[in-house]
Amino acid sequence: MHILSEPDVARIFRGLTQAQCHEFIGVLSDALVAISAESKPGVPASEKLIHQPLRTVFATKAENSCIFMPVSDTASTGIKVVTVAKGGIQGVINIFSPEGRLQGLLAAAEVTAFRTALASMTLFVRTTTIRKESVLVFGSGRQAEWHTRLALLLYSDQIKRVTFINRGRQRLEELESSLFSDLRQRYPSVKVKSLSREGTPNYDQRLISELHACDVIFSCTPSVAPNFSYSALQSAPKQRFISLIGSYKPSMHEVDTETLLSGGGKIYVDSKAACLQESGELITAKITEDQLTEMGDLLGELGPSDAIDIPEGCNVIYKCVGMGLMDLVVGKKVLEVGSASGLGTHVDGF
Repeated sequence: MHILSEPDVARIFRGLTQAQCHEFIGVLSDALVAISAESKPGVPASEKLIHQPLRTVFATKAENSCIFMPVSDTASTGIKVVTVAKGGIQGVINIFSPEGRLQGLLAAAEVTAFRTALASMTLFVRTTTIRKESVLVFGSGRQAEWHTRLALLLYSDQIKRVTFINRGRQRLEELESSLFSDLRQRYPSVKVKSLSREGTPNYDQRLISELHACDVIFSCTPSVAPNFSYSALQSAPKQRFISLIGSYKPSMHEVDTETLLSGGGKIYVDSKAACLQESGELITAKITEDQLTEMGDLLGELGPSDAIDIPEGCNVIYKCVGMGLMDLVVGKKVLEVGSASGLGTHVDGF
C-alpha cells in the first residue's frame, strides 16, 4: 500500500509538466466517456463496469458534515471520506484492488480541488477559438487556485492577466504572500492581481471593467446570489469560456439565468442527473435534460485533439458538481506518479 500525505499530493501537482497535465486530462476524459456510455438506456446492470451509488451525507452533533462517496470501475474500488468543519475540509481517498486489498491512501482535499479544475480543463482545451488572454477567477480557495494553476500550465503563452475576485479582503491579502507571489515567479509575463468587494468603494465599477476585459471566467464560490449580471457581461460582448463549479446546492447561484443560457441554450456538464438535482442555477432556470451535454458524450464523439464547434455570438458554459469516479481515476494516477517519483510512504502487509 502506498500513502500520500497532503504535502506529498501538493508537491506532485505543483511539479507537473504540461505533458503530464495532458496525461491527467486524458485519464479523466476516458473515465467521463465510459460513465456516459454506461448511463445510456438499455445497458443492463450486469454489463456495467462502473458503479457509483449516491453519496451519503450526515451532520454530527458538533455540526460537522461527513460525506462518504463510494465508487468502482471494476478495475479498482474507492471511497472518499470527507469531513467539512469550520476549520476547513479534511479527508482521505481509499483505493482498493478488485479483490478488496487496500492499494493506496491519499489526502483528499488537494485531490478534490485538482480533479474539479481538471474536469474544467477537459473542455477548456477544446475551446480553441476563444481567446484566453484575460482570466477572471471568482473565489479564493483551492478550487480557484487549481483552475488558475492548470490554465497557466496549459496556456502560459496566451494568458496575459489573471484577476481574483473575492468578497473578503483578508483572504486575498493572505494569498499575496503565497499563491500570487508563486504565480508571478513561475509566470513573470502574466499580471496577477485581485479585487475584493469588502473595502473597495468603487467595487461595482471595477468589476464591470474586469468583466469587459475577460475572455475566461472560472467561478469557484458557494454563492447564493449571482457573482455578476449578464447585462454587465454583455455590455462588452464577446465569446467567453465560463466554468461554474462552486455551487452544489439548490439554494446556490453563481450566475443568473441569462448567463447560464448564453451558450445558445447548450450547457456542458459532468453529469446530467447530478447537475439537475444539485445545481441551483439549473433548477431556477428550469433546465431540462435535453439542454445539457455530458462531457463524456462530447469527448466520445471528438477525436483526440478536436475542438468543439461554438456558434457565433455564444459563450461556452460548463457546470460541474463532481463525481466519485473523478476521485478514483485521478487518485490512482496520483499514486502512480507519487510512487514513481519516490514520494510518500510504502507500507507492506496490506
